Order: sequence, then structure tokens, then C-alpha cells
Amino acid sequence: MRARDPGISTDEPQRLRDAPSLSRPRLLTSLTLGMIVILGVYGGPPVDRLGGIDLRFGLSGPLSGDPWKWLGAAVLIALVFVVERRGWYSLLIRKPSGRDLEWVLYAFGIVMVWSWLAGRFAPQGDNEGVTVIVDLGIVGVIMLIVTAAVTEEIVYRGFLAERLGALFGRRRWARPLGAALSLAAFILPHIAFFGPSWLLHQLPGALAVASIALLRRNLPAAMLLHLLINLPILIPTVQGVA
Repeated sequence: MRARDPGISTDEPQRLRDAPSLSRPRLLTSLTLGMIVILGVYGGPPVDRLGGIDLRFGLSGPLSGDPWKWLGAAVLIALVFVVERRGWYSLLIRKPSGRDLEWVLYAFGIVMVWSWLAGRFAPQGDNEGVTVIVDLGIVGVIMLIVTAAVTEEIVYRGFLAERLGALFGRRRWARPLGAALSLAAFILPHIAFFGPSWLLHQLPGALAVASIALLRRNLPAAMLLHLLINLPILIPTVQGVA
């Protein structure tokens, strides 16, 4: 009988039913198509209009990419079911346990302490990316952070990290390496939008979310932590409205 990894919440019989072994050709096909979706659909179209059709759906700024993020995440889920012939568990999507939620709360507390310390001793100052988000207003910010929490976790943790890790087989370091590569892909666009200061102020949060997905094997828990970490952006938003 195989020993269960310490600290990892898993239901072995359910895992075997819902996430059968994936052949290498199917894995490579899914990963290749998934990368095309991530680069060509999830990030949004390179132009605003095509043939007189508004590809931004009347939205502007960061919100204009939200419909494409939902579409990209939906297409990735379809790839899992159609190409891989696997289910939700292969995306780490299952009901979080009480222990999963405990980990989320602990991680959230640690990240908030770090955020407070970073803000106190190395204030971020005027950040153009933060200003753009705050200017979206309360409803716009809520839409943005909900979209980010759900779709980014499906893309980077549920799909990309798991498939990259599977490329390296059953080696002990395979999943952590897949998570690290996916995290690097997650970091780059955030630095491009928020600037290098993002690394000090928000990278610990990204590491915490990636760790929850890796250790607890539960995507909804990672989504919840992602949402909680992003919620404080509502504070300057509300202050700006008041």
C-alpha cells in the first residue's frame, strides 16, 4: 500500500476514478492546445475590433479582458474532458475540507502580516497599475478580483502546473517543478502591469496560493485564498468613492 504524502489531503479511490492515468501523447496534445488557448484566447485578442465587431464588448481597461479570461478557462476545462478524457479532479476541483480551509486562513494571515510590514517599511507609493484598478470603481474591482481568483487558478494551477508536472513523470520533484514553472508564467504579466514593486508586495501572496494548490491539492481552496488576498484593493477603492 502506497504511503500518503504528509499534509496532503487526498481521496485515493476518488482520484483513481476521476483522474485516470494520462498517456504521453494525450498529455502533449492537451498541453500544446492549452498553451495556444492561454496565449491566444485567455490573454484576449491583440486588436480591439475585427470586421466591425467589438472584441472588447464595450469594456475598457483591465475589465476588457475579463470575458476572454472566462472563455479561455472554459476552453481549458473542455480540453480536459474531451482531449484528456479526465474529470474535475485532474484540475484539483473538488469540495474543500475543513483542513483545507484552515490552511487558507493560516496562509491568509501570514500574507496579510507580510503585506502590512512591506507597506510600513517599503511603501509602494504611487503605482500606476494599482491606480488603474482603483479607478474601476467598487463594482469593477469586484468583477476583476473574482475573475482573477477563479480563472487564474484554473489556468495556472489547475491546468498548467498539473500538466507541466506530469511531463516529468512520477518523480518526487515533478509536481513542485511544474508548480514553479507555472508560477513563473503567472508572475511575468503581473510584473509587466504593476512593476517590479509587485515582487516585494504581492509575490508572497502568489507563493502562498501556489503552495495551497500544491500541498492541499484543492483548487477551490486556492481560489478562496487568491480572492481574500486581493480583497484589500477594495479599501482604496471605497475611499476614492467616499
